[in-house]
Parts: sequence; C-alpha cells; structure tokens
Amino acid sequence: MIYLKVIKNSIVRKIAIDMAFLASHKKIRFPKYYFEDGLFLSYKKKINESTVDEYYLTKDKIKKEDSDFFYFDFPFKFEQVLSTTV
Repeated sequence: MIYLKVIKNSIVRKIAIDMAFLASHKKIRFPKYYFEDGLFLSYKKKINESTVDEYYLTKDKIKKEDSDFFYFDFPFKFEQVLSTTV
C-alpha cells in the first residue's frame, strides 16, 4: 500500500492511493474531495539509497481531471516508494 501524507497542525495524516488504478495505468487517481494543499509522497531518489525526498501533488501537476478525480503522473518505480511509505 502506498500513502500520500499531509502535515497539518503537527499531525501527519495518511491517505491511501488507489493501488488497482496505479498498477494498471501508472497514474495516481485521487478523489477531488480529498485534495488539499500539502499532499506529498515520500520516495527514494535511487532504490538503494537511504535518502528520502518528497513529491508534492500540486494543482500544476494535474495531468487530467473528470467530475470526481484528479489524475497525476507517477514518475517512480514502485520499489522507490513502497519501502518508504508503509
């Protein structure tokens, strides 16, 4: 499972990504009603490194939208993300 995170008032909330859609389309499908400023995904720049970086989902990164969802590119390999956000 991969989670997006948001930090508000020193509290970290995790929001699960639709893994079935991600696996089949290589895109993040995110419900519009959950979108807020500060959503990010933790990832490693290289699989074998321990350095963790943050990829923020911002409105300028929206690639497509419909009446219910925003769609974002997923520019990582699954191994870069899975080991840092579980």
